[in-house]
Formats: sequence, structure tokens, C-alpha cells
Amino acid sequence: MDISRIIRDFQCVPARLRRMFFSFAVAHVSGVVLLTIFFLLISAGVNRNLTFAQTKAVNFCISCHQETWNDAKTSAHFQHGVYCQHCHGGDASQPDQKLAKAAGTGYLGIPDKKQIVSICGDCHNNIEQMNFYGIRTDQLALYKTSMHGKKLFKDGDTHVAVCSDCHGYHEIGSVRDSNSPIYPLNIPKTCNKCHGNKTLMDSYGLPSDTFELYKNSVHGKALFGKKDISVAQCVSCHGDHGAVPPGVKSIGVVCGKCHVNEQKYFMESVHADLAGEKKFSGCVSCHGNHGVQHITSNYYKEACVKCHNKTSDAVKEGKKIFQLLTGSEARVATAENLVKQAGIKGVFVQDEVALLNEARTSMIEMGPLQHALSVEKISELYKKVSELTAEGYC
Repeated sequence: MDISRIIRDFQCVPARLRRMFFSFAVAHVSGVVLLTIFFLLISAGVNRNLTFAQTKAVNFCISCHQETWNDAKTSAHFQHGVYCQHCHGGDASQPDQKLAKAAGTGYLGIPDKKQIVSICGDCHNNIEQMNFYGIRTDQLALYKTSMHGKKLFKDGDTHVAVCSDCHGYHEIGSVRDSNSPIYPLNIPKTCNKCHGNKTLMDSYGLPSDTFELYKNSVHGKALFGKKDISVAQCVSCHGDHGAVPPGVKSIGVVCGKCHVNEQKYFMESVHADLAGEKKFSGCVSCHGNHGVQHITSNYYKEACVKCHNKTSDAVKEGKKIFQLLTGSEARVATAENLVKQAGIKGVFVQDEVALLNEARTSMIEMGPLQHALSVEKISELYKKVSELTAEGYC
């Protein structure tokens, strides 16, 4: 009988069970019963480790790290054969702690932030490994271009976010898992763990109220209120692994990924040239960034005067566009009410409804078109709305 092996195996039994065993043994148990219980406890510890590993080799890490196992057993890593030793090093087949962590086993223990990035990159850079899962292999390269990566690798700043800060540690989940911190609905809260920390953000000269602004924005209300995971959130604009704040020249491109027509007409405006010269900050100059709100026609009264004198030609042009927008809205609203009342009274209004829908379409087209800042083009649509909602039609 290999007594030393039995003792090593007994070390893998949870501490609570070991204490119970010794207390009971001292008080009541004969030598034969004691030996029987001894082997049963060893068997229980080893069997649990076999369940943990689900491989031919026993993984003894779980013997001491039960809480970690509770997190890891449902993770994407564990489900695909990534176990303790792949990230922490060591020899997981050794029941003796000293042997498991001995020199030559590559034992790291708790990796520091640079090591975390490197460890994750070892697998996630490997095309042969990641190709099977359809996962990109440029995340580490992108991370090094991000503000987080630059601060970590160039400045040695360990307060920045690394892989585990966003994805978690042992409980790594898929982006499709609604409980994962990187699920679209959860991303703003994940980013807010750092970016909502006032003390930390003050040290970088950054605002800490970004999450609150976003939550009350048109984007935030759609994400949290309507659970619309297609709406813009942090990584939609900043990127994920290569996260950087959009520059003046790129803001329009970022917004234009979703707002295609608005971007197209903006490029026809005088503002586009000014943005190229960094004299105008594109979309955010009028709409803001994290706190974007639904824009009403009244916004012209507020937005233009941020940059232009109240008596300038630019403000006068803005007032004309404002009048055309509000005028079309009023005409469509009046026509809708007339058609509704006629329908209630039993009048056959099929033709009028068709005309009204066409007028509403032209009015909606004014939304993106106004970014061209062309009174002439807006006037053409206004004329169309006026004709379609004239009293003779509706």
C-alpha cells in the first residue's frame, strides 16, 4: 500500500469533510471503521475531481478551489476543454500542492494584468484554434492599439481594463449569453464598472457620468427600455478590443454606420468641409454624444446659435429650414385629423389615406435631408407635402 499516495489523496478531500472525519474518529470510531471512512472520503474527493476534469487526467485544483469550480463549470472555456492549468500553469494531475506548483510546471498563480492579456492572446491569436469557433484572431493586436492597451504596455498603467475586466475570469460567457457581461444589453454596465468610478476617472480627467447620460438618451432608452440589442451602445461607437474615442474626422463615419442617409446629406453641407478642417465636430456638435436625444424642429432655435451669431445668415437659413419642417408637420397633422374624422362619420377615405401616406413619407424624408442644410431641397419636399395635404385632397 502506498501510504504517501493515500495521504496526498486525502489532502484533496475538502477541509470541512476532513475536520468532520477527525472529530468523529477521535470520539467514536474503531480502527476498521476509521480505515473504511478514510478510503470513502478519498474516493469522494477523487470522484469529484474526475467530474470536474471530464478528461482522462484528474484535475486536483478543484480540491481547494470549490468556489472557482462553481463559476468555471458552466463557462465557455471549460465546455471547450480549457482548464485551470491552461491559464494558471502548474501540474493539475498532482494531488500534492507543492508538487502541483513546483518549478518546471509553469505555475503562475494569479496572473498580473500584462500576463492576463498575454495568456488570453496565446489561444485567441491562434488561427488554427479559433477558426473552428469562427472567432477573430486579431483581438490582441487591436487591444494594443486601444487606449487601454497603450496605457498598459507603454505606460505600465495597471488600472486600465484588460480581458478579464470585461469578460470575467472563470465564468467566461458567450456574447450570445444574456447573462454574459459582453452581451449587448449588458455592455454599458460592464464599461461603467470603470467609467462610472469617479475617483478613477478623475485621475484621467474623464467624466464619470457617461452611463447616466447614455441611459437617458434615445439609444439608452431603446436598449434598456425596448431591449433592442441592435441599437448603438459603447462598443458600437468606440469599438471593443480596439476601443478609442472617435476623432473629429471619424465621428461622422461612426454615426453614419447606422445613420446612412444623414451621413450622406451631411457630406453635401458646408459643415462637412469644416469638419475636415477640424473646425466642426460633426454630429456631436449638434446632437451631443452619450446623451443624444430625439431631435424636434425646435432644436434649430438652440443648435445654430451655439456657433453662429443670432443675426448671421446661417441662423436665418436655419430659421427657414425650421419653418419648413414645422410647417410640414402641422399640415400632415391637420390632414390626419380630417381623414380620421371623415372615416368616423362613414365617409369613404381610401384615396385620401393614400395621399396622406405619401405626404407623411415626404415629411419623413425631410429628417435626413435637413443635414444638407439646403433650403432649396427642403422647400421642394415642403411643396409636395403642401400639395398632397391641400384641402381639395383631404
